[in-house]
Amino acid sequence: MAPLAFPEFTLSHYDRENELVNVILKRWADSLSGQPTVEVLPPGIDVDTWKVILSKFLEILGEKKVIIGDEHKLNYLDIFSLAENEHEVRGSPCALRPTTVEEIQAILRVSNEYKIPVWTVARGRNLGYGANAGRIRGSVIIDLQNMDKVIEVNDKYSYYTVEPGVSFFKLYETIREQKKNVWCSVPALGWGSIVGNSLDRGWGYTPNGDHSNQVCGIEAVLADGTVVRTGMGAINDKMWPLFRGGYGPTYESMFSQSNFGIVTKMTLWSSPAPLGFMSCHIAVPKETDLVAMCDIFRELLKHDVIQNHPVIGNILRELGKRGTRSKWYDGKGAIPDWRLEELAKELDLSWWDANFGLYGPKEIIDVNFKRCQDAFKAIPGAKLRGNAYYPDASKGEEFLPASAVPYADSWLQTGEPSMMPIVSIQYRGLDGGHISFSPVLPADGQAALDWYYEAKKTCAKFGFDFMAGLHLYHRHLAHLIMIYFDRTDQEDKTAANDLFVELVLKARQAGYGEYRAHIDHMDLVADQYDFGAKDEGANGVPALMRLNQKIKDTLDPNGILSPGKQGIWPARFRGEGAKGRGAEIREQKNGGSVEEVANTNGTTHVNGTNGVNGVNGANGVASA
Repeated sequence: MAPLAFPEFTLSHYDRENELVNVILKRWADSLSGQPTVEVLPPGIDVDTWKVILSKFLEILGEKKVIIGDEHKLNYLDIFSLAENEHEVRGSPCALRPTTVEEIQAILRVSNEYKIPVWTVARGRNLGYGANAGRIRGSVIIDLQNMDKVIEVNDKYSYYTVEPGVSFFKLYETIREQKKNVWCSVPALGWGSIVGNSLDRGWGYTPNGDHSNQVCGIEAVLADGTVVRTGMGAINDKMWPLFRGGYGPTYESMFSQSNFGIVTKMTLWSSPAPLGFMSCHIAVPKETDLVAMCDIFRELLKHDVIQNHPVIGNILRELGKRGTRSKWYDGKGAIPDWRLEELAKELDLSWWDANFGLYGPKEIIDVNFKRCQDAFKAIPGAKLRGNAYYPDASKGEEFLPASAVPYADSWLQTGEPSMMPIVSIQYRGLDGGHISFSPVLPADGQAALDWYYEAKKTCAKFGFDFMAGLHLYHRHLAHLIMIYFDRTDQEDKTAANDLFVELVLKARQAGYGEYRAHIDHMDLVADQYDFGAKDEGANGVPALMRLNQKIKDTLDPNGILSPGKQGIWPARFRGEGAKGRGAEIREQKNGGSVEEVANTNGTTHVNGTNGVNGVNGANGVASA
């Protein structure tokens, strides 16, 4: 059997980043090459019927857009799965890569006819949250990566309109090529989808970095094939990207973290290229300085001194950027505080540090930086620095191009995409992975410190270091914890899962909930939003989930669109009705094709209520 290989990664404009990613992709491909190829059928579909369905998909899309065989095996599993047998418990019969709305409509007609569940991904790079794998075994993957048109970049009004397959790299290059005075907003890794990131409430680091709150206009295909344009898009394109309201109810947020439709176009408001930018860094020496740090940032944000959201990290987050864990500590369990204090002295690191930016003309930046200096004097030993950049008049620049800020000093705050943060997955082993735990807290220093102590203790209980990334806004704080694991060590992965589950339950006891979750944990997290669960006739289903289910069953009566996403199950996969909805599987022998799939006694059943891996809503323990 020939080894599997991903196509060469070339998206980054820095050769060193492309080289780094290609090394990691080779590790992933090598690990998949050693696994048996498992073929599956959609729930309730036999081999002969699947042949008919597959022929219909081929007729709609053509052979190149229907992905089976090695290419499918390589691309449509969760590479960061915590399960030991991911290739058996979560698989799909094929992936479809449409390029037009009409092709999506045709796919949905077939899916409705045969009641086939489909799972939609934009680019499939949502690492740590399930990537491009579906929840129901046997789901057909609708992969929108080839719908990659940048429809418009408008610097008069500062917005861009894109299809779901557009990556942050592509948007950035388009802005540069068209010489638009706009800065895009990018998350940590630039290879993902702008649309997918926004729908999953991801964020970037410019002043318009809260992506889900910058959406103005969505086009979506509903389960029955109806194409809907929200807001002013129901009249024409002229006002669609400029005014969210439209007439009557607004529906942009209805498609965020939901399975109510397939989004095919989106406009996001963006930050205009500024008259100047200062990259700022603040470091504080003591663990307890987090209280004052958070409170000072909140006040600076409220009074518009700082325009983007600060990102606070602890010393371990910085160590993760510099090498594997074994470089700093070779003992068992979490790295003890005494060792972290030694490393802080050896490497001239602080216990907490943060990056943030100031934007505007020089006179405004100077004033605001002085206000930051005065504010952080309240923390003994705090060190604040800033590097400013302004347009080059000799080049005729009126506004500052993002590319004018050195890569090492932008910290993603200029909208320049990167892949460098991916090195952090090597923290517990070169072939590493991660999941993220991200409860939302008030923007309050004492609350942040209290939860930090609880989470740090819980991480240590399971042998993990607390890797903090606190994203602070005007009123709330996303208290991100990166749980890194060794992909080659099942004990490590199981411990990571158990840690995540305990953090969910401890956060709920403290009154906090996650805003986002891996597909294995979607039901567990949804269960925490339990207001109204004890209402008369609720049968233990919270009021919010009952509302979601009513919308789901109305818009998608056959339950075909991404069943189980965010814990929203359609009626036919809900509760006991989901049991036995598995698919027949077998190992592929001698390079057999999809058409050669045969029924066997090795049926794997999927529990639609508790998730593909049997994650229990009460304790979340994954069972094979």
